[in-house]
Amino acid sequence: MNYGGNLHNTQQNLLDMAHAEGLSLVMDLVANKDNRILDYDSWVPGGGEHPASLRDSRTKLHFGEEYRPPFYGHMFFIGLKDHLISPFTTGYEGTAIESLYPSNTDMLRKARAQGALTAYVHAYYGDADPLTTTLGIARAFPVDAALGLVDCLEWSGSSRSESLVWHHALNNDFKVAPVGGEDSITSLHHTKLIGSVRTYALSGAQLKVEPWIAALRKGNTFFTTGPLLEFRVNGKNPGDTIQLGAAGGTVTLEAKMHSIAPVSKLRIYRNGVVFREVPAGDGREVAFKEEVRVTESSWFTLYAEGPASEFLDAEFPQAETNAIRVYTGERKIRNAESARYFIRWIEKLRASALEWPWWRSEKEKSHVLAQFAEAKAVYEKLAVEK
Repeated sequence: MNYGGNLHNTQQNLLDMAHAEGLSLVMDLVANKDNRILDYDSWVPGGGEHPASLRDSRTKLHFGEEYRPPFYGHMFFIGLKDHLISPFTTGYEGTAIESLYPSNTDMLRKARAQGALTAYVHAYYGDADPLTTTLGIARAFPVDAALGLVDCLEWSGSSRSESLVWHHALNNDFKVAPVGGEDSITSLHHTKLIGSVRTYALSGAQLKVEPWIAALRKGNTFFTTGPLLEFRVNGKNPGDTIQLGAAGGTVTLEAKMHSIAPVSKLRIYRNGVVFREVPAGDGREVAFKEEVRVTESSWFTLYAEGPASEFLDAEFPQAETNAIRVYTGERKIRNAESARYFIRWIEKLRASALEWPWWRSEKEKSHVLAQFAEAKAVYEKLAVEK
């Protein structure tokens, strides 16, 4: 809400901007800017709706926290019930907190202890596989996903690389929901438009913060920079599961898409590969229905993409639903190559951590490296499971 710049924002201004963009809820994040903590006095205990939005029937407001270590990656904690979590960041060179301790794993566990919903935010940009470059912003995501500490992965713009990383996580059945958040800084003259990358959650007709957070926790979500998606398998929604017998069975896929900006690609993914290319028609409105046979445990998502558009404050139209999982008998959703992908990732992350010259002690370093090793062992186990 206020994060540098020479404009001053208020809670009511934020609500008015959100209403102008047709937003039902705003998840504002208290964060550090270098050695300052901005808007910390707007956070209220309880983990729910901010009192400012009690006067507004149009849009609801919640204050959470963004934890911002440059080495591990930035995270959100939504629904903190008792207090904001300090020090807000680690690994800041030339300061008293230049060590890589505490890790994101430590802080996620503290957030979970307060009942918070967690995510890695503005995780990956562009098209390049982060494993082949610098691991993106969310460098420690595979560690904390393996340890069961990440509820969501956030898109802050159109990003094919982020879908690639997320699909690898789905391939070994990690329950991580896709969400959108444009990282709008509304105290600056030039920033992302609020609501330009959105999270839709199936929370019912009642406009309240708590059921929406609960829907995120269940994974009933899709993220979007424009296209609106509906996707069901046997009537089940994104984030839901279907149990078939050991021999599998036939399921019905149903997809709908509406978009103000034309979409050129509409796909159903299954276990990380394109299962159906759905004809996009005029690119603005599509309906699709098909019965398919499922003989192995699988996940399905609906994905939309289009060329750059003047209608959107994003690189290009992009949206994807959370996975709907279909299990056949006792079979698990497993992919050895995806497990090995994250093993290579953790090895690269570990090498970078070993090169870090500002650890305060060998004890701190050993603590963090042990967490990396614990996560790597999870992937090693997954790589041989059937």
